[in-house]
Amino acid sequence: MDNGPRQMGSPVGARTAINGRDVDYFCGTSYYSLHGHPDVIAAARDALAAYGVGTATAAQTPAHEEAVERTRHFLGVETVTYVASGYLAPLVLLEALAEDCDAVFADSASHFGVRDALRTIGKPVVSFRHLDPDDLAGRLSRECPAGGKPLVVTDGVFPSTGAIAPLSSYVDALRRYSDAILCVDDAHGLGVLGARGRGTVEHHDVGKDGVHVCGTLSKAFGGAGGIVPGDRALSAKIRLRSHVLLGASSPSVPAAAASAAGVRILAEHPEMRQQLWSNARRAKTGLRALGFDLDDTPVPIVSLRGRPSIDLLRVQKTLERHDILVRHSPPRGYSDSPDVETLRIAVFSTHTPEQIDRLVDAIRRAI
Repeated sequence: MDNGPRQMGSPVGARTAINGRDVDYFCGTSYYSLHGHPDVIAAARDALAAYGVGTATAAQTPAHEEAVERTRHFLGVETVTYVASGYLAPLVLLEALAEDCDAVFADSASHFGVRDALRTIGKPVVSFRHLDPDDLAGRLSRECPAGGKPLVVTDGVFPSTGAIAPLSSYVDALRRYSDAILCVDDAHGLGVLGARGRGTVEHHDVGKDGVHVCGTLSKAFGGAGGIVPGDRALSAKIRLRSHVLLGASSPSVPAAAASAAGVRILAEHPEMRQQLWSNARRAKTGLRALGFDLDDTPVPIVSLRGRPSIDLLRVQKTLERHDILVRHSPPRGYSDSPDVETLRIAVFSTHTPEQIDRLVDAIRRAI
């Protein structure tokens, strides 16, 4: 492969056609390969034939209603607001809650979607050090007096490194504020973490009043569109305060139908989540044996940090020549990328043990 654009020639999966060649694909966010699942594709095709590409009005189709209902049941909530993209979901959530807070405290490595949303809501924003509850507590003490109403916002799972936000510690830091709010952009946690796949909040067991989540159906669930799950009170605030519902079209009809099918498959097959965790563990164990310092979480994002003795860009290109695709990121190359180069490896539930072992062995030989 050359250094030009990469063009997919097949649905995304553990083995994917890129630029005319089949590769072991360890990129992206389709953690269960549901974007290429035949039932997901069939659902999108059937909905397209029945209802067209989109409604071009504020009306919904049965596909949209099914996506919302299945997601609501999967996450165990009263309502789900379904919007055009996951990038818009933090904006919807923060627009709804802005009037309920005095200031926002944001992880300094929050996703671009969170950062852009914060610029629009008209509240003071205080950054705290990435993944650092002690720094958050200190900044709360200095910037938010007793009786104040702070809102803390963070990614649940950070997209480049796979780090899980320490939500339990954030909840502890907020205990002295009776009206505190914690918002979690859980795009990479929903469908992946937790006993029922309900994300980082379930993983940390911090679901309670004052904790809110947004996310997407475009990653683990194999569909598209952003979601803001919650109760009826939150839904009412969204309808009253968010401009997104007025100004942005709903997800396309095929995307909604695909999303509904993906959520259904993941709900009916919890063993897929177990397989994903097993594959992530296998990959991390193998790479740890090569000297890489890796966490022991079930997150299927593996981030290899550069060392002075290793040129990770050269490693990435060597893997590519052997039909193994991973993503190289330069220092600060994404919202949460560290200040050294990294290789981001996305493990799927559909990767075979042989593919994972081949990846580890190829990295061993390349370094």
